[in-house]
Amino acid sequence: MKIDFWTLALQAINALVLIWLLSRVLYRPVVRAMAQRRDAATKLLADAEAERDRARQATAAATAQQAELAAGRDTALKAAQADAEAARTRLLAAAQAEAEALRQQAQAERDKQLVAQQRADEQRAAALAVDITARLLGRLPASARVAGFLDDLIASLRALPESQRQQLAEASTPLALVAPRTLEADESERCVRAIQQAVGRTAPLQLTVDPNLIAGLELRSSSLVVSNHLRADLDHLLHELNHADGHA
Repeated sequence: MKIDFWTLALQAINALVLIWLLSRVLYRPVVRAMAQRRDAATKLLADAEAERDRARQATAAATAQQAELAAGRDTALKAAQADAEAARTRLLAAAQAEAEALRQQAQAERDKQLVAQQRADEQRAAALAVDITARLLGRLPASARVAGFLDDLIASLRALPESQRQQLAEASTPLALVAPRTLEADESERCVRAIQQAVGRTAPLQLTVDPNLIAGLELRSSSLVVSNHLRADLDHLLHELNHADGHA
């Protein structure tokens, strides 16, 4: 086989020209296009990475916010439970205090009623005792219901201040001599004479009967009363009994 070198040289030159033309016309645009595509792909990858980072950050932020909200919710729930428990404790304490106050008030009222009842019973008992005593003393003989009381009445008159005895002696109205029964003539005379001597001068006397005296005598003026009779003694005894019971 015979090789034509001229033809081979021309074909080589044609190939080189074609390669040069391709490099000038096609290769560089293709290379630029590929470079642009590579840059675009790199940019897309970078954007995607950045977006993924932002997504991770957003997820982390959302997780943190969710955790914070959960913690705040738990804190608020615990605080609400604590407030509710404190309010329940306060209400329970207030209810117990009110119940205790009502109980003490009821106890005090009950004690007061018991004391009042006891006081009333003691007063009734004292009054009954005095009434029984008065009834028994009322059975004294008629002579005993006056005799023996005049001396004590005269002693009480003589123990009065001089001004009061003078007031009795100079009274413009008659003095009232009260007895539990009508005095006999000799009793009346003896009483009048003794009283006039005790006050120091003649004083008019008016004899009066008051069975409530039981036994004894009482001298009355417009401004003064001198007593020596069982009714006064019993009233004084009843007062002392009631007074002693009230301070027991």
